[in-house]
Amino acid sequence: MTVNIVIESLKTKFENCILKKLTESEEEMIVNNLSCFDSFENYSMAVLSEAVEITKNGNSSYLLLLNLQTTIKGVRIPQNESTISDYELIGLAVLKKKYGRVLIKPETLEDKINDLFSHVDIDFDFDKEFSKKYYVIATNESLFRNSISTQFIETIREVKGLEIELNDNILIVRLRKQFTPENGEIIAKFLTVMNNGRN
Repeated sequence: MTVNIVIESLKTKFENCILKKLTESEEEMIVNNLSCFDSFENYSMAVLSEAVEITKNGNSSYLLLLNLQTTIKGVRIPQNESTISDYELIGLAVLKKKYGRVLIKPETLEDKINDLFSHVDIDFDFDKEFSKKYYVIATNESLFRNSISTQFIETIREVKGLEIELNDNILIVRLRKQFTPENGEIIAKFLTVMNNGRN
């Protein structure tokens, strides 16, 4: 039996949760869910290495260790290709509410400049600190505003660097960093707070 890196690195920190390796059919369902997200379109290949269900208070979420590969082509002739491979932990939760298609990410200078012309960034009057730090776009702003709670926003704001994509009621969360036990703990904690049966 092979050791599950995700479970081994998190089991002592999440003793109040159930951590379980997914079956092949459950992994297939997860891969189908992931294929609906734009976050992975710039990778030449994304391979699911490990999939773990984390359950707290009857609410299940998923921790997915992905091998994300990027191919870089040189500009000189002959063009050489290099492939960079990173392991990243992605969190996935099926929420109660539908939010539409939404992207929430740390706001960059480029995002601020683009928003001066396009005005697509959604700001929240009730949380100006969040609006300053995060770039939020949604295909259906009114659905998103009606579904989002202050607790949802506060939970995101508490963790620096989170990137979240929603496809109706399916949420994925990532840090865009190489997998470490510390990053795994951040993602797992976020999922157990966010997937509380109210969002």
